[in-house]
This record gives sequence, C-alpha cells and structure tokens, in this order.
Amino acid sequence: MPDEPKSQRSVLALIADRTGVAPKVFLSDLDSEHGASPVVDPTSTASKLVPQGRGNYQLLGEIARGGMGVILKGHDTDLGRDVAVKVLDSELSKRPEVVQRFVKEAQIGGQLQHPGIVPVYELGLMADDRPYFTMKLVKGRTLAALFGQRKLASDNRGRLLAIFESVCQTMAYAHSKGVLHRDLKPANVMVGAFGEVQVVDWGLAKVLRRGGVADEKRAKETLHTVIETVRSGSGSAGSDSMVGSVMGTPAYMAPEQAQGEVDQLDARADVFSLGAILCELLTGRPPYEEQNGEPILTQASRAKLQPARARIEACEADPQLVQLCLQCLMPARTARPANAGEVASAVHEYLASVEERAQKAELAAEKARIKAAEERRARRLTVALAGTIAVALVLGGGGLWWVGRERERRAVHTRAAVEAAHGESSELGRAGKPEQALAAARRALSLAETGEADADLIERARRFVAEAQLEMSAAERERTLRAQDDALRERLIDLRLRQIAANHNHPREIELDADFAKAFRDYGVELEGDDLVPALTRIRERSLAGEVALVLDDWGRLRRHVRGDMSKESENLFLLAMDLDPDPERLRMREAIAAHDRAVMLELTSRENLPKLQPGSISILCAELWGEGTLDRRPDVYRILDQALQLYPGDFLLQAFAGSFYNQGQRFESALFCRAAAMSLRPGDLATRADVAESLWLLGRLTDAQTTLRTCVTADPSNAVAWQLLSAVQITLGDYAGALASVTDKPGVESDPEMRVALYIAQYYAGIRVREQIERDLANEPAAYNVAAYLLALADHPDPKQREPALVLRNLEARASSFPGERWRSAVEAIARARIEDWSGALSVIDHREPRSNVMVLTPMAHEFLRALIYSRAGRGAQARTCYELGIAEWNERTALDPVAWERSDAMRW
Repeated sequence: MPDEPKSQRSVLALIADRTGVAPKVFLSDLDSEHGASPVVDPTSTASKLVPQGRGNYQLLGEIARGGMGVILKGHDTDLGRDVAVKVLDSELSKRPEVVQRFVKEAQIGGQLQHPGIVPVYELGLMADDRPYFTMKLVKGRTLAALFGQRKLASDNRGRLLAIFESVCQTMAYAHSKGVLHRDLKPANVMVGAFGEVQVVDWGLAKVLRRGGVADEKRAKETLHTVIETVRSGSGSAGSDSMVGSVMGTPAYMAPEQAQGEVDQLDARADVFSLGAILCELLTGRPPYEEQNGEPILTQASRAKLQPARARIEACEADPQLVQLCLQCLMPARTARPANAGEVASAVHEYLASVEERAQKAELAAEKARIKAAEERRARRLTVALAGTIAVALVLGGGGLWWVGRERERRAVHTRAAVEAAHGESSELGRAGKPEQALAAARRALSLAETGEADADLIERARRFVAEAQLEMSAAERERTLRAQDDALRERLIDLRLRQIAANHNHPREIELDADFAKAFRDYGVELEGDDLVPALTRIRERSLAGEVALVLDDWGRLRRHVRGDMSKESENLFLLAMDLDPDPERLRMREAIAAHDRAVMLELTSRENLPKLQPGSISILCAELWGEGTLDRRPDVYRILDQALQLYPGDFLLQAFAGSFYNQGQRFESALFCRAAAMSLRPGDLATRADVAESLWLLGRLTDAQTTLRTCVTADPSNAVAWQLLSAVQITLGDYAGALASVTDKPGVESDPEMRVALYIAQYYAGIRVREQIERDLANEPAAYNVAAYLLALADHPDPKQREPALVLRNLEARASSFPGERWRSAVEAIARARIEDWSGALSVIDHREPRSNVMVLTPMAHEFLRALIYSRAGRGAQARTCYELGIAEWNERTALDPVAWERSDAMRW
C-alpha cells in the first residue's frame, strides 16, 4: 500500500519494506491460561473503530460495557499479543470533565508499576477523536467467581486467603503512592491459572492531595459528579459500581464513602472494602445485603453492620482473622488499620503462624509415632516380667501394694487436673473474661469432688469458685457503670450541641438547663441539692472529673443566662467545676468568665498560651468572648479557632462549635469545612449532618443540601430541624408543594414556634394561607429569624398579587431598633424597594450595606442578579454587567448537573 501514510502503517509493515521480511513469533496459548477472553459481542459497532495513527491494532469485538464506555478485545499485530482497549463513550467524550477522569485513569494505571496491577500500554485517540487506552488483556476468573464455586464458606479457605494477601499487598503499594481504588470488591480481583492475582478497574481511583501523579483538588467540583448512572446498567444491586456523588459499590463501601464525603476519603476507605472482601471470604456473604426493602446504599451510609458482625463472630475462622475483619469494618475510620499495608502484614503474620502450626503439628505427630513405638516395646517387656512379679505379689501380699499405688496415681492426676483448671481460670480472669474464668473454676471444683482429692484440695477449689464469682460480679458491675459513663458522655455531647443552637433563645435555654440537670440525675448524681459530696465522689470514682468539669463550665454559662450570675444554682456549678478540676489555668479561666474579665480571657487564648488549653476550654472561652462581646471581638474568636483547629483537628466538639461560630459570623465556607469534619468524626450524628446541610444551603448549594436533609429525615423521621430546613430549601428551589409536605403533620409543629412559622410560610407559598393571615402572623412575631422569613415571603412571593413590599418597608423601619445587628435587613429592603421600583433607594441599600449579607434570604447567585437589576435600572451598566456575569457563572456551576431542579428557584425569578 504505497499510498498509505507511514504514520498509519504498522511497524512490521515498515520493516518489511526495508528488509524484505517481517518476523512473526507466536507462542503457544494452549493450557497457558483460562483460554481466550470471551468476546460478548463480535458484531459490536465499537469494534469498527479505528485508532488514529496506529495500523497494528485489530479490534475483534466487545468484551464488556460500562457507564463510561466499552472495553474491546484487540490484537497487536506487531507484537502478536492480545490487548484490552478501553474506549470512552461517544456522548461522554463531549464532556471535558469526563475526558479528564478517563485520562487520569489511564495515567494512574500507567504509573502504578506492580505485578498486581494491570499495566497500561498506550493512550491515544480513535478516528472520531474519542480517547482510548490499551492495557494487558487479563485472562482468568474473578475472585467473585471463585467465591461462587464454594459449597461452604470454609471451602478452599487457605488458597483464598493467599489470594486476599496478594490483593492487600497490591493495595499497600497503591496506598504508598497516594492512590485509593475506591471500588475494591471480589469482582475487581482477577486470578490467573498460575496463581497471578491482579486488582482491576481503577476507573474510580483517587489521588490523595499529599502527592502522587495528580492533585484532585484541582478538579474538586467535577471529580465526583461525572456520571449519574450505575455502571452496570439500569437497576442498582449492591454489587454494582455507582458513579456519581457517591462512588463505589454499596455492598463493600465504607460509611464515609456512602455518605458522599469525597474530600474526607483516605486509605481507610479501601481498608473497609478489604474488610468487606474478607467478610465474604469468611462468611460467604458481603457485609450489606438487601433486607426489609432498605437499599444497600442506605445501610452503608448508616453503617448498619450488626448482622455482618454477628455472622463474622459466628463463623469458624481463627480468632485472628475474625478480629482483623472486624477491625477493618469499624464504622469510625480512625478505628481501622491506617492503610492496606497494615492489613497485609496482619494477613501475612496469620498465614505464617498457620504454616508454623502445621510444621509443629507434623513434628508433634512424628514425636508421637516414636513415643508410641517406645511404649509398645515397654509393654512387651512389662508382659514378659508380669508372670514373675505376679508370683511374688501373690506370695508376699503385693496385691495391696498395687491397689495403693493406683490410688496414689489417681490422686496425683486429679490434683494436676484441678491445678491446670485453676491456672486456666486465672489466665482468663487476667484477660478480662470473668464468665469463662468462673466456668473454669467450677470445672476444677467438679474434678476435685469426683476424683481422688483430699479435703484440703476440695476446700481450696471451693474458695477459688467463690473468688471467681466475686470477680464476675465486680466485672458485671463495672460493665454497667461503664455503660452509664458512655451514655452520660453521649448525652452531654448532644446537650452541648443543642446549646450551640439555642443561642440566647430564652425558652430553649430554660428547657436545656432542665435537661442538663436531668442527664446527671439519670446518671445517679444530684447537682441541684445542698450536699454535693455524693456527686463529687461518684464522678471522681469513675475518672470523669475533667470531662464533667468542662461540661459544667459550659452548662454554667447557660445557667447564668437563665437564672442570673449571682444565683445559688449558678454558683453551685461554678464551685463543683473548681472542685473537680483544680488545674491552675482552668481555674483562671473560670474566674475570668465569672468576672467577665476579657483581658484575662484573651491572654489565656493568646497564640503562645493556646496550646496549654484543652479543646473543651477553648470552646468555652470562644463562646464567652463571642456571646458577651461586640462585633469587633469576633476577629479574636476567629484567630483562636483557626489556631485551635490546627492543634486539635480530631476533636468533634471543637469542630462543631467552630462551625457554629463561623456560621453566625457569615464565614460559610469555613463553617461547612468544620461541620463536615465533625460529621466525619461522628458519622451517625444526625444533628451534625443537618448542620452540614444548613451550610450547603447558605452557600447556595441547594440540591446538595436537599439530598443531605433527605438522608437525615429518612434516618430519623422525628427530626423537626431537618424537616424545617428541607422545607426552606424547597421554597428557595420553588418546590412549594414539597415544602408544604415537609412541614405538614411533622413533629414539633404544635410545640415549636419556628416549626409552626415554617408551616405558615410553606402554606403561604403553596396558596393555602392568604396574605392577610401572614400579615397578622408577622405583627405578633418577636423572633428575628421568623420576622425575616415573613418579610421575605411578603417581598418576594412568586405571585405579584401576594406581595406587599410597602408593608415590608414599614416593618423594617418600625422594627429597626429591635434587630440592630441583623444583616438580613439590607437584602430584604433591597428586594422590597426593587419590587416597588424605587431604584435609587435600592441602590443606596446595596451601596452602603453588605450586599450578600445572608444567603438565608437569597441564594448567592440570586443576590448577584438582584444587584445587576438594581445597577442596571440606576444607570450603572458596567457594575450591572459584572454582577450579572458573577451570577451566570454561579448559575452554570450550580445547575449543570440538574438544571430542572432550578427552573423555579429564586435565582431564575430574578
């Protein structure tokens, strides 16, 4: 083909032109592997594709198809080898973010050089500009197929554990390179005919920010929102890989991964998946299975692992394997092994110990055979001598001697057995297993009473049983007290989080004060009486003094709001905290708080002194400085929090408190970061999850907020806060029917004023409640948050007939002294003036006050569109264009994945 360009011809063809012959070597394929790779569709149109500039590839047919494209079987005619060719879907190839992920998959595979990872050979473009990459064609069976061949979960366990160790070693290498797989499962492990084990399908891999071939931070917004489909097609079984805001396979997925916390994932997410594979290896089933109609993804996000734990603990595997599996499947990621290397080491140690035990058993068997032979020889000698000895015994009364000797032998045997049982009981007691220790002691007593034991040995065995019973009773009491301690800790954490939300809401603070007292009363200590000695004794006995003192500091701040600084009840909490925790720095802290001494509080929290404080003390001082100070004190609190979060990133309460302070101070990005960190530290805490949703809402990420809130109300339908937030988000998106459903007949509507206002607002937007009723509701409303909701509804109702902007402006003027520091006022006033076309008045508002004052009033993009309108009508075209471009940029970013959801939003109206 002389007219064919050289770039399109194969290397062999070019060599043949130059040398006259092109060598071709073909190795035998017989019995080398599991045979030819199955071509599912030899007639696939994809196999007609042609790579650009490559004349040496023959595409033979389709092997598999997924959410991102198709995998073809190809043949490299130059090298004479089969290859797998992965080609991106034609529609997805038009989306830059998908192409970037596809290329990253190829780059990751190309740079991970390990026998357990399928090598990538080449990255290129097809004739239609679709990207493709070639890789080794893996022939073999999946680990899932090997699992499926077993009749019992214990079948072939040794070989499967060796395969699992290879998987762990492969992942240890990947983790050392800063790469997470994020879709580890038996179906993504290939096992060849000669024992080669390879981890496949790195399409969901993530490169950690600490290094590696790429930095995911650059693609943070697009990296985890590529495809909203299930890769194996319609339907979503737990073993199918999901690609979207939640990535991976639900049946094998870590809780933080199932919750969509992409930025929080680290190697321990893969460790959880390794534990899930080990769970299936040991029990025959993955951790999560369909049950009671609850989706597997929902189970994974809530870490519903109790059925799996029961199966693992009941299986007949060695305790080492059971313990390793349970450690890998811990819901809290910090409780899991740090990376796959630690798992690989544990599996290797176990397999080595099995081999060592087998060698010892073989050696013991050999020794037993030798001993048996010696005993047979000894018995023959005994028989030979028996006749002579018998005559002597009969003649000399030897029969009595023989009977006495037998009794003595049995007594020695009994004593040895009793002592062994006592030793076992002691070991079990030291190991913290009092029930088993008591059982061993009782077995010793039974042996003594039924064997040849003297009275002293029997009495000693009885005393041993009595001591074991006492130890078991003490252990049971300790378990009960420990459970009470843990319950108190959890309850106090919840109360302190509620205290953040109360935020000088007097009715809520009164209720919260009573709940603090009840929590301690239920624990068994009374903090309301005159005699505090019993309370001090109980708390000190349980080593809770430091923790409780910090809680009392926080509660004391609340109580001073409720009952006054000089009340006896407030003084009791102050003195009790001082008594429980006499640390000099914290004594100074308490005295400064009691005296409202800001200078000392700032000194204690200075850059050089802050590392001396515990996270709880820092939270309390920040709350005091924030609540008692003016706006100019807030930079001090921000500085303290910024430094404290560097010192104590793993403290849940500090992260939660910081999120609240940042949120109140309009630092919404920082608030979201802290709240997400708090949620990762306590994944099951629905209040924290609702706080994350609030931050998403305040940042204008409405669809993300809506998804998170639906998770909250699904997990706890009685969560009034989540229902209320969900209704507000739906109103902002224009889903008025959904907003009304979210607060109708829900908990708290009758008793909670804010929930009741949310219902009235939703009814107003849905056309059930008329404007005159809303105006009456507004006239009787004292709370700033609820006033803002009413005024916004009257100014920005989608139906112009239901608006009353003039009334809004009159209310703002009349209530100016009631809400002097509320930043929402400027946004509401700008909206109202725009509605009456008072452009000069609206311009003065946005020129002299913070324009994006509070995103609870409008989404950020709607603020920009509002400002663009006002500037435009006021004759400031350049500023109008700038604001409009900012709004459009945010619109494109927020709505790209789900434009339908935003069609009736506040941004679309403006």
